[in-house]
Amino acid sequence: MMSKKLAEAVNPIHRSLFDAVFFKAQEPMLVLDRNLDVLLVNNSALKLLGWEGKDISGKPVSDLVLEKDLKDFTELTELAARNGIVRNYRFYLLTATKSIARIFLTVQLLKSDDGGVNGFCLSLSQVSPDEWSALKDPHVFKNAARKLNRLTSMGQLTAMFAHDIKNPLHVILSTSELLGAQEGQPEAVRTGAELIERNARRASKIVKTLLDFSRSGMCRLEPHAVETAAETALELMDSSLKAAKVRVEKKFDRAPKVFLDPHYMQSVIYNLLNNAAQALDGSPDGRISVTSGWLENEKEVFLTIADNGPGFESAMADNLFQPFFTTKENGTGLGLYLARQIMDEHGGRVIVASSPEGGAMVSLRFKKTV
Repeated sequence: MMSKKLAEAVNPIHRSLFDAVFFKAQEPMLVLDRNLDVLLVNNSALKLLGWEGKDISGKPVSDLVLEKDLKDFTELTELAARNGIVRNYRFYLLTATKSIARIFLTVQLLKSDDGGVNGFCLSLSQVSPDEWSALKDPHVFKNAARKLNRLTSMGQLTAMFAHDIKNPLHVILSTSELLGAQEGQPEAVRTGAELIERNARRASKIVKTLLDFSRSGMCRLEPHAVETAAETALELMDSSLKAAKVRVEKKFDRAPKVFLDPHYMQSVIYNLLNNAAQALDGSPDGRISVTSGWLENEKEVFLTIADNGPGFESAMADNLFQPFFTTKENGTGLGLYLARQIMDEHGGRVIVASSPEGGAMVSLRFKKTV
């Protein structure tokens, strides 16, 4: 039997230990009671889910889980109740702003003295975009650990390369512009200056794209309408499309909102519109159609951009998503590659096909709906 003096000494130690290993732990953790209501939550979990500085004790777990995933979550806790623990389950949780956090979820049973269910302890581990994409392909996932260090180093080297080459490129571009602007230059010098300027601009575009991608990190997904992102991109392209005399046809059918990052998605749509406009260069009846809606059979929201340009040869289809592959003189060859990377982060996909009008068609498909 424990003495009164020892009990008094242990209680503060228990409190301090619990504070250190739970509330101040770096690993985000939640404790649910047997009814799946939030009982305890540590500081790391509050920060991850956007509830920092707020108390979410007493909230039902349905406030933290997508409605369509609630059944999966309940089955997960039932499995943990039978087996004691379920580790590293790929899952989504809702944040305070109703965006989604992609996590590996570990659920551990908390037993009562009689062996029944007292509740569950949830450990949350945020998933990087590379890990999330790899989970779709078990063969890729098997090699992920082996490649991780090499890929990280390559990403760091790419960022360093892009940053270090940016300033010399700016000097080359400025000098070529000054040289070309000087009067009385021989034709050969003027032509050479224009060639340098044109290629320096293309190199600068590639460097900017690489820098943007190296900084991108994980997309911040939030409820958003795809047609709103498309309208924003169309506004940015409006003047250049009018100057090129390209007609735009829009048809936005009713569809649920999806979880997306407006900044990155607007960039993807802008690049796709720009690709379509370039394909129509010189066409007397250039036309781009932008459509969106809901595909009932696939349970997907779509946004499709199609043009009536020359299209692409079927032999090129396998190469379209390869980095730096391009058929344009001034293209970077990174547009579709980055579009697929960003759509992977959104849990979506990109489909490229010939349009009914003979040109090219790119369709963005979103599965995570609100």
